[in-house]
Amino acid sequence: MLNRLVVLPILHLLKRLAADTASRLGGTLGIITFHLGVRRRVASDCVATALGLRGTARRQVVRRSYASMGASFLELWTIGGVDGIERHLYSAAPAWQQQVLTRHPGCVLLSPHLGNWDIGGHAIRRTLPRFIGYAKAQHNPEVDAEVNRQRLIAGIEVLFAERGDRTTAVRALRALRSGVPVGLMADQGPGSREGVPAYFFGVPTYCHAGPGFFAKRAEAPIIPCMCLRRRAGIFSMVIGRPLLPGAGDEAGLTQASMDLLAVMIQAVPGQYFWQHRRFKNRLDLPPRAVEPWRRWGLRLLADPLQALRPPAPGE
Repeated sequence: MLNRLVVLPILHLLKRLAADTASRLGGTLGIITFHLGVRRRVASDCVATALGLRGTARRQVVRRSYASMGASFLELWTIGGVDGIERHLYSAAPAWQQQVLTRHPGCVLLSPHLGNWDIGGHAIRRTLPRFIGYAKAQHNPEVDAEVNRQRLIAGIEVLFAERGDRTTAVRALRALRSGVPVGLMADQGPGSREGVPAYFFGVPTYCHAGPGFFAKRAEAPIIPCMCLRRRAGIFSMVIGRPLLPGAGDEAGLTQASMDLLAVMIQAVPGQYFWQHRRFKNRLDLPPRAVEPWRRWGLRLLADPLQALRPPAPGE
């Protein structure tokens, strides 16, 4: 009742806002949430574990993260409005984006919960006739339905993954094999029944098996991408070089995907969703000889094969 009478009408009113106004307003609400302490300890612990930051440096990243998440939520509701965020979306390399997606339309698009990931799907839809987002339903069904209506306006078709249900995965595989790109956000932590052992930011934990699974089963390349907020209401889509499915086995491709996600997150940590208990399920695995995300940094986006190459003697 509260959703129908109060929450949803307010969200619909946001369509009347300009993109930059919604971004600034959302950022302000996010900072207020940060100061109220909502999940702040969770976010701080995640930043410390992943990036090794402490003190003022960690606080600044966490605060920016809250501002970014608040901005992303309000920005979403401007899509299709008087000055929707889709009007302020640019590609960092338009010719490259066109070339990659035209050559590999049936690809696994790998993105973290960073910047504004919803409008990132719209960037793909501008180049190709269809784009499918593989996601989980939110806890609030009424708000979730409205969110997905906004995604449809942006050209994003959503497939919902549910525990124990293979139907959605089969539909995603069929889409990939028919040349339709599928977006995966595999950075958050799955349960032990759904995940596979791997390293994320050097931490042995359960990780989503989706990137390697879909890449091998559909013979689809994994393409890293992220949609960054350049300033209030202005976005830039970045697409890396494809990681071809023949480069490794399923487990190797999944681990390489975790390294690619870590690279993108560490580049702009203040735009990442740290408010998730990502490292609650840790595993007892031997340390890796080399951490590609740490060694190569953003160069992994230009040469993702580095994540699969064995360390040289002496490393």
